[in-house]
Amino acid sequence: MTGRDTLRDAVVAARSTLRRARNHALTRPLVEALDRFWWARTIRRSHLVDLDVARMQGGYRSRRAAVRAYVRGGFRRGMVINPLLSEELVAGQFSDVGRVPALYAYLVNDATRIRLSVSWSPDRGVREEDPGSSPARPLEEAWREGRSGGRMALGTDGLRRDIPWSDILLAARAAADRRRFVQLQSAGDAPFTLVFEVGDREDDLAYMLDQVVTLVADTSARVIFAHRGTSFSAWLDTTLLALWLPGVEVVRWDPDVVDEARTYAPVVVRGAGAEVTAADLGALADAAHTRECAPLWLAPDGTIVSAGVVFDGGERVHLLAGHPSEDASVLPESTEVAQIVGTTYGAPRTGHVGSAPTTLTRVRVFAPGQPPAEAPPGRHPTGPDVRSLLAPAFVLGRRGQAGPALIRTSSEHTLADGTVVPRLRWAIKTAAPAGRNAEYWGDTHFARGIAAALRRLGQEVVVDSYAARARRSAYLDDVELALRGPEPFDAPRAPHSILWIISHPDEVTHQEVAAFDHVFAASHSWAESATRSFGRRIEPLLQCTDPRRFAPSGIARTSEIVFVGTARGIIRPSVVEPIRAGIPVSVYGPDWTGYIPAANVRSRSIPNDLLPRVYESAGVVLNDHWPAMKRAGFVSNRLFDVVAAGGRAVSDEVAGITDLFGGAVVTYQRIPELLSILREDLSTVFPNAERLAAISESIRRDHSFDARASEMLSRVLER
Repeated sequence: MTGRDTLRDAVVAARSTLRRARNHALTRPLVEALDRFWWARTIRRSHLVDLDVARMQGGYRSRRAAVRAYVRGGFRRGMVINPLLSEELVAGQFSDVGRVPALYAYLVNDATRIRLSVSWSPDRGVREEDPGSSPARPLEEAWREGRSGGRMALGTDGLRRDIPWSDILLAARAAADRRRFVQLQSAGDAPFTLVFEVGDREDDLAYMLDQVVTLVADTSARVIFAHRGTSFSAWLDTTLLALWLPGVEVVRWDPDVVDEARTYAPVVVRGAGAEVTAADLGALADAAHTRECAPLWLAPDGTIVSAGVVFDGGERVHLLAGHPSEDASVLPESTEVAQIVGTTYGAPRTGHVGSAPTTLTRVRVFAPGQPPAEAPPGRHPTGPDVRSLLAPAFVLGRRGQAGPALIRTSSEHTLADGTVVPRLRWAIKTAAPAGRNAEYWGDTHFARGIAAALRRLGQEVVVDSYAARARRSAYLDDVELALRGPEPFDAPRAPHSILWIISHPDEVTHQEVAAFDHVFAASHSWAESATRSFGRRIEPLLQCTDPRRFAPSGIARTSEIVFVGTARGIIRPSVVEPIRAGIPVSVYGPDWTGYIPAANVRSRSIPNDLLPRVYESAGVVLNDHWPAMKRAGFVSNRLFDVVAAGGRAVSDEVAGITDLFGGAVVTYQRIPELLSILREDLSTVFPNAERLAAISESIRRDHSFDARASEMLSRVLER
């Protein structure tokens, strides 16, 4: 073990001890004081405090005073003490985001793969060629070089410019004073203008700035960052962007900004706090050449805030308010409305006489806020009627305080075997969030898999985030399917209900189980014991896979050892111990900084559609289980996916794995056994190719989402 390994182990062990003390009421104040002391000491020693920039934000006489303010909460209020490091962007790459100052987190971790800013990043080649360098070295060298009168390369590939350090300081001063900053190269012939409102409560500003960069690269749009808030870090991030990104202007928000921009070209307005992709902003821009347009406005919980204002007789209503986003599929992709709604929208050039306002129902924006209780008169005194827009999927029932209640029209579906079944509406409840963060949750992809299988059986399906589990349109649902993971679910309200326990069995309560019509568990042994302990029938229904995605494609197998998943904020022995032993492991997942060398982290995430090829081509895929799942016999969903894709896996021992996977998954009980397996010739550890193909086929046939969906539909129809 190297000295660097020893230091990393000590840091990890200290973190675990401090985490326990930090959660205890008696020791928390002392630990927090020690935290601040250590943060300040580490930051001061790095020599990365830019006093010029710090003084722009307050009357700090020394670096020590600036660091003290920073660690005592300034980092949470938008304070910046090095202009080359974006607090929000760096903090988001660590598991303790929001608690630890980003500069400190950067300094005490292996920074090889940490992204520092939307506008600046170090030379990756230099960093990887000098693995013995200090984590601060690339940032420190760039900062010192710039301050000594040099120039810095800001931007991204294809949009990079050399900027004098004096210009960077001028941009920082403009940000500190909250005043206009302009860089308008090639803005005169821009096809449209994006007015990007920036608020103080931006959950993921770095992501949205990346979307702006992509949009400009693809469309040559002009961009106006219009700040409603006062956060220095937000002003600085956008002002630095203006130094190298063509056609950018930074201003305070003013209602005249949009009107002025519309005199030259169509405008797209991105409302403060909104999450929307570059592609969707581009779609709004295309439509804005001819009409006022808006995306489908989704709340942070994923439900529809408004699809535009329409009429219910003589009353104005917000179309599909409170519904899951899937319900918008009944509408045309371009739905004419009486009035568009929301702070993200597109508008044509001033003087252009366009068509009726339109909601682009396949364009989505997640944004906070609520529409007006009474929509003001729009440009068009009349407009479409809600009945005609929602027919034939829905008819209107009695009108309530929240608007007209809808009634689903009944229909039937004929299965492949000739059986006729009713088309029921299923609401799948998950523990996952909505929006972009949902993509990091296995529950999200599991829910999509079962939803697609139910739809193949002629069922209507919507998927709810955890925050939307009690949405007000739940009265439309026929079946509630709750995927019980890390969060509990309230008593269902649908006529039929299913609780499927797929993880965290130790947290399931008698009250939860008693509230549902059918209860399934992804473990034979736990279902049997829980039936006795809860006094009601709990049936085994194992996790499964999607054979339409996870199936062999014939690509060659490599010798790469792969792990896909998050660090969970703990030392995962199945990953950490092989790496410590010198066994190369390629890790795909977030929050590994500080636990394993950055060189082992291939990516903080991997697109879900690429997973099948990664599993199939790997020499072996590592897997482990939460202790509670291991004890209760809950086999990880990942193993079904790996074997279905034609892959091989090594996993900690869980009852039932050998019977399920017949040698395609090799198990171990202790770490030395794991290391021994990984050091062997894997061709002698696993069955031959023919046998693996047969096992893979059996998993795809017997343990598919389609098989599970058929089982659940049968149980619902029996009742």
